[in-house]
Amino acid sequence: MNVDQKLVYNQNKKYYFMPFESLCRNKIFKDVPNYEDIKVDKQMKELFSSVFTGMGGRYTRLRILCAITSDPMNAMELSKRLGLDYKTITHSIEVLEKNNLIIRKGEGYGDLFFPSELISSNLPTLYHVIRKVEAKLDKSEKKYIE
Repeated sequence: MNVDQKLVYNQNKKYYFMPFESLCRNKIFKDVPNYEDIKVDKQMKELFSSVFTGMGGRYTRLRILCAITSDPMNAMELSKRLGLDYKTITHSIEVLEKNNLIIRKGEGYGDLFFPSELISSNLPTLYHVIRKVEAKLDKSEKKYIE
């Protein structure tokens, strides 16, 4: 099974996840130095919190960002790579674009998506936000605490 496809939902609507390090650490944060002394930008923290930690689509958006960081692709390719419905992908892309977190290259169906400069210049803040969310997870069952 592809690493990107391990995010599933169980019957009780508890959200299971793949730990952050496995999902994305090696792709996005590999070139950023030590995160122990992170200087967090307040505005970026609020933006990243709203986009990547809200209930609806948080991991889908993060998975999209991780996927296009290593290999820019179009919405259909993302849908196939992540094992998600095309409409789910396009909705998440709209949210990411609206918040200037990804950029679109092209003029139509085959448009490629890339991480924006806003993401690359604020990686420590994004890392901080995601780690803070993970701290709220029930580690024994790997699900969001309800």
